[in-house]
Amino acid sequence: MAAGTIDYLYVEANEGDSSGGHVALRFGEETYHFQQESPGILRIRRHDAAAFHHIYAMLGNRTIHESRIAVSDDTYSLLREAFARLLAIQDAQADRREALRHDSELFELLLRRATSLTRPSATLSPEGARVVGPQERGDGEIQLPVSGLGYFGKEGAPSDGDLPFSPAVAALRGRIVATYGDSFLVERAERARMAIQQLELRAAGKQAAISRDSYPIFSPTVATRYDDALHALMAVKMLQRGAPLRSGAYWTPEGDLFKLRPREVEALKRSARQLEDDLVRLAASQRGDWGVPFLLGIARLEAIEASLDRGRLVLLDIFDPAVKLPANQDAALRPYLPMMESDLRKVFLQKKERFFAEKGFSEAAYALMERSGNLLLDVERAKRTGTSLRAVPQKAFPSRAATVSVPLPGHPDQAALLREEEAARAAEREYAAELNGLYGYDLFHRNCVTELFAVINRTFSTAGGAEGAGSVATAGRQGTPREESEKRLGGFVDASQGLDFIPFISAAVVENNYKVVESRDLPSYRAARLAEMKAHEATLKVFLRESNTITSTVYRPGPGDSTFLFFTDDNLPLRPLFGVVNLLVGLGQGLIGVVTMPVEGPDRFLSGTKGVLFSLPELVFINLRKGSTAYVEGSADRGDGAAVKGR
Repeated sequence: MAAGTIDYLYVEANEGDSSGGHVALRFGEETYHFQQESPGILRIRRHDAAAFHHIYAMLGNRTIHESRIAVSDDTYSLLREAFARLLAIQDAQADRREALRHDSELFELLLRRATSLTRPSATLSPEGARVVGPQERGDGEIQLPVSGLGYFGKEGAPSDGDLPFSPAVAALRGRIVATYGDSFLVERAERARMAIQQLELRAAGKQAAISRDSYPIFSPTVATRYDDALHALMAVKMLQRGAPLRSGAYWTPEGDLFKLRPREVEALKRSARQLEDDLVRLAASQRGDWGVPFLLGIARLEAIEASLDRGRLVLLDIFDPAVKLPANQDAALRPYLPMMESDLRKVFLQKKERFFAEKGFSEAAYALMERSGNLLLDVERAKRTGTSLRAVPQKAFPSRAATVSVPLPGHPDQAALLREEEAARAAEREYAAELNGLYGYDLFHRNCVTELFAVINRTFSTAGGAEGAGSVATAGRQGTPREESEKRLGGFVDASQGLDFIPFISAAVVENNYKVVESRDLPSYRAARLAEMKAHEATLKVFLRESNTITSTVYRPGPGDSTFLFFTDDNLPLRPLFGVVNLLVGLGQGLIGVVTMPVEGPDRFLSGTKGVLFSLPELVFINLRKGSTAYVEGSADRGDGAAVKGR
């Protein structure tokens, strides 16, 4: 799509997330929207346009109403940059929240250690999760999980199933020593140890107030500096030991799909040389956070070496072995494993060919191949063995952790640690309150609609007067947000007033106020399939078969769907009657759930209760529930997590 239009998207309601409807703004291939996320914060998100459509229209089974708004190139760029800037600002602010939480956890750990408490406590984890029960040693070290170390054999020595000591890592170590001197690695490790020992144990002080308009600059917290020093120390240790890849931390797939052709072997050899060059430079980096990418680089270098040795791709396992999909999601996907496998094979082949088409080593292309290969292999294993599917990690790079003995900073007295822990908790609370003040979700005053228009109008409040804002020629001609909006978009929308905060009303307001040059509906998965059927079958036959969840050939119930019998989104005249039946079905399911709860748990009861709640609007001709879709053909070809919810 050319830069001459932007698209306002209204997504119809359905049970689950955004049950009252949702809105977004699309700029070409980028779609921006706001989502409520824990802990009650409204976050801006960016999706590839095709992925957004797939998540909401296909898997979410929601029709999307699109209003195409004519804009100048200047306005297009101005608004797109404003949304991208807010995304970067919010991401940095969220990272700070995690850093402060890690600070609190570190001081809690140190305080418990200083007071010799042995009961389980919350400790730092590489993913920001709480880990229970650190094991203190008598030599000033403690057992903690460190991200990235899960790819290497314990203590750097191979055991049953591990790959042998790596010649590639030995060669890398030799090049680093030849480049920087015999004492380089020893000195690098000693600097990391000294950084840990001399770490100033002070909680983060008061920072400047955060804003949605300016990128935040924060000083590293104690936990961040500690984490950086630990990873630097472990990176040097793994390099010095030539640590092999650990059994179970990599895939050795069979089959022709993973077999390397002669030209691919040569390409991998070139990639290995380039990756080695990059790691030699990274080893001398002055950045504090160099250890994490260095560990990942060593692991990938070993995987490439193993691939060349075996003549087929060996890939790091990007999954956390302990994090499975919830049972209801896994069960919903089981019938579609063959379809998922077929889709994922096509995607992996595409990513593989793209990587080997690169002239040099492309880390981004390799990561996409690695990720798509992991998704395929996990589905194949689940299909073959019946094991649960694992939850796909959100991070773009592998970060498997291992629990190892690590040094802890100093031995400050208990009173000082208690003081700093209290200060860290206070800083965490104060910052969370600031974030909530800026972005806290409120159904009526701060939701996905109000925030989207707030960004638009706030952008226009700082823009120059006419097109070409910001130039010397237009300086001094700045208008009000309303005037700017009327010039650039043809009208003004303030979703903080009246009922415009409601998604479907906002769509009508956009149609009536902005320069909308085209409107169209993007049908939901079920609506599109029914239209295809009616083109080849009798309408009555399609209606009778597809109107209910029992005989429908289209409905593939998602894991969060409530209990119901009849679809009412396309049956307005019969909606109240169907609603009565759905109400009775939900009530019956809920009553059965009460009886079976001691044996089955609460899922049946909750499904029935939700069924009753979403049936009530149908009694007065209002449809919210449409049923979601567990899996759709082609879902695998969505690179940003759109394949299935949770995967």
